[in-house]
Amino acid sequence: MSPEQPSAKIGKTVGEKLRAARITQHYTQSQLAAPDFSVSYISAIERGQIHPSLRALEILASRLGMSSTQLLPSKSQQEERASAAAALSEREEDEVELDLLDAQILIIQGEAQSAITLLEHTSNKRLKRHHQLQLRYLMGWAYYKDNQYQESEYVLAEATQIAKELNAQYLHLRILHQLALTYAAMRNYAQALLAHQRCLNQLEESGTQDPFFSAQIYIQMGQHYTRLENFEQALDAFHKALSITEELTTTQSIQATYTNLSQYYAAAKDNELAMLYAYKSIQLHNFDIIKRLRSELYHYLGHAVMQTDSQRARDYLDSALQSPAVTRDQLTQASLLARNAEWYFAQQDLKGAEQHARQAYEMAQSFGDTIITADTLIVLGRIEYALKNYDQGGGHFVEGLDMLERLGSHEELADESVRYAQLLEELGREREAFTHIRRAFQSRQKLGR
Repeated sequence: MSPEQPSAKIGKTVGEKLRAARITQHYTQSQLAAPDFSVSYISAIERGQIHPSLRALEILASRLGMSSTQLLPSKSQQEERASAAAALSEREEDEVELDLLDAQILIIQGEAQSAITLLEHTSNKRLKRHHQLQLRYLMGWAYYKDNQYQESEYVLAEATQIAKELNAQYLHLRILHQLALTYAAMRNYAQALLAHQRCLNQLEESGTQDPFFSAQIYIQMGQHYTRLENFEQALDAFHKALSITEELTTTQSIQATYTNLSQYYAAAKDNELAMLYAYKSIQLHNFDIIKRLRSELYHYLGHAVMQTDSQRARDYLDSALQSPAVTRDQLTQASLLARNAEWYFAQQDLKGAEQHARQAYEMAQSFGDTIITADTLIVLGRIEYALKNYDQGGGHFVEGLDMLERLGSHEELADESVRYAQLLEELGREREAFTHIRRAFQSRQKLGR
C-alpha cells in the first residue's frame, strides 16, 4: 500500500476529531450539518475523504462549542521532537555567537583571563565547525594577551587547519597574524617572519586590498628584522608600511578603502564582512587608529635608522621632520624629536639633546600612555644622567618603565630596565640596580623566556 499523502493525513485527523466531538456532544451528522452543509459533506470529512475550509472549520467548531484550532491535526511525537530540537539548536547557536562576541570584547578591553574562562565554558557546548574556528582564534588571542604563549601557539596552529578546511580566508589571515605575534613574543623571530610572509602572500593571491592589515604586517616584520639585527630589511619593511599609510591621510581615502573592502566581500557572498566594512566606512572611527599606527611606525622606523651610520640617520630625521604628514601629527613629531635628541646625545651635544627631548615629552605627554611617551621619558632620563642630574633622570626612567609595564611592552621594558640598572651600578647604587635587573628578569619570564 502506498503511503498516504500529507493532505490525506490532515483530512483524516480533522475528520476523526470532528466525529469524536460530535458524538461527545450527542449531535447527529444531520444536526451538525444544518443549515449550512449537507450530511454527505459532514460524512466525507469524518471519513477523511475531504478536509474542510478554514471557514467551514470555524462554523463546525462553533456549533460544537470548540475553537477551530482544537479540530486541527496535532503534530506527531516525532514532529514535536524535531521541532523542539530545531528550536533548541537555534537557541544554542545564538548563545554561542553571543559568547564569542562577549569574549572578543573582553580581550579588547584587556580582560584576557575572563575571556579565557568564558571560552572554556563555551567549548563545552555543541559547536558548529565555523564556531569551533572562531573559538580557537579567540582563545589563541586571549592566551597571547595573558602571556600564555605556548598555549596560544598550540590553539592557533589548530585554528589554521580548520580555517584551511573551511576556506575561511579572512579568519585565516588574522590567525596567521596572531600566530606571528605569538612567535615574536617567544623570540622566535624567524618563524614570526614566515607567518607574516604567508599573510602577505595570501593577500596578494586573493586580490584583497586591505591596507590597514598590510601596514600592520609590514610594521611587525620590520620589528622582527630589527630584533634579528637585519637593519636593511627592517628599513625596507618600515618604508613599505609608511608608503601604505601615507595614502590613508584623509577621511575620504579611508572611507574609499572601506567601501572597496565592503564591495569585495559582497561580491564574495560574505555578507557579514561586507556589512562590517560598510559600517566602518560610515563611522570612520578608525581614522584615529591610523594616526596612532603611523606614529608608532615612525617610532620603530626611527629606532631602526639610528642603528645605521650617523649621516644617514641625520638625513632621515631632517627629511621626516619637514614632511607635511608629520607636522600635522603631534605624536609622530614627538617620536622624531626623541630620535633627534638621541642623535645629538650620540654626538655628545647634551644641550641640544636635552632641548629636543624636553620638546618631545611636552608633545607626547598629553596622549597619556603610549610607547612614544614612554620612550621620550627614558631618553630624557638618559640625558639627565649624562648631565649628572641623577634624581631627575631617575624619576624619568622609572616613570617611563612603569608606563611600558602598563602597556604590556615587556620586550622594551626588559631592555630599558637593564640599561637603567647599568647606570645605577656605575654610581655604586647596587641595591637599586638589582631591583631593575629583577624587573628585567620578570619581564623576560612574562615573555616565556
